[in-house]
Amino acid sequence: MAAVREHFRSADVGEAESYIHRSYGSVDLDAQDLVFEESSVGDDTFALRRLSIRGGYRAECDLDAVIVVHSDARYEWEIDGERGDAAQPVLFQPGATLACRLEDTRVRVVALPIGALTDLARTVYNDDTLTLRFETTRAVDTGLLRAWRSASTLAFAAEDSLDNDLARAALFRSIAVTTLEAFPLVGDRRGRAESVAQQQRAYRTAVSFLEQNASLPITVDDAAAAAGVGSAALHRAFLAHSVAGRTPMEHLTSVRLDAAHADLAATAIGSVADLREIASRWGFTVPSLTSHYLAVYGTRPQDLVGI
Repeated sequence: MAAVREHFRSADVGEAESYIHRSYGSVDLDAQDLVFEESSVGDDTFALRRLSIRGGYRAECDLDAVIVVHSDARYEWEIDGERGDAAQPVLFQPGATLACRLEDTRVRVVALPIGALTDLARTVYNDDTLTLRFETTRAVDTGLLRAWRSASTLAFAAEDSLDNDLARAALFRSIAVTTLEAFPLVGDRRGRAESVAQQQRAYRTAVSFLEQNASLPITVDDAAAAAGVGSAALHRAFLAHSVAGRTPMEHLTSVRLDAAHADLAATAIGSVADLREIASRWGFTVPSLTSHYLAVYGTRPQDLVGI
């Protein structure tokens, strides 16, 4: 799905209410002398929203996504009998009505649809039965709060890059994983931390195995065995920890393609036989090498060797 960019500005309460309903969930808005403005960018996995409020309004909203809110001035809220402000990032989730009052303020909102965040949490924590629920609205501690603010700052600073699918996927993973770690989930945090550490070890071991043995007829199953996990578990580990978002097979293909590129760069100009031999050496046919090479390097291997 491509990134969706939107800018909304209105002094009409009805228009503002309709927009908030579409963007956040069911809402009941009470306002006078309001100018509501919001810019947003995102896709079906997350959205970054910048609000500018002139005047003030009160709203009650039944959320349809997890949101983390940070405001530079007056943002007062109440949910499930708890009250506070958003001078520090605060998390709200579906399941209870959020009552808030905003006045002459600017707000940043990170919105994470519950489905996408649950899928990522199950992958990160290697738990296909995990039901996503946060314990509180506040971060676990000041260190993790700083980590979340840093991830958020980087995400908003990179808004212009979000039309790029790879950049958007990387930013989603960064802000979503930081949210999962910074704000306490219901359940055994120690057990989840151990699960993440196990995944990281499996990922690092498999990456090392694939890179050291790429010239051999190895498979993803061999890498999983070297890491001491099943193939499905290794796939989840790569989904959780590969910065490039690669599967184990995609990582092996990338390593072999880089090796083929290095060999091609050292090949005599005009050597068709060498091209065939290099492709075969690294597990490609000439057509498959050409396809992968063109996608990554923007040119054909034939062009590199002058044939």
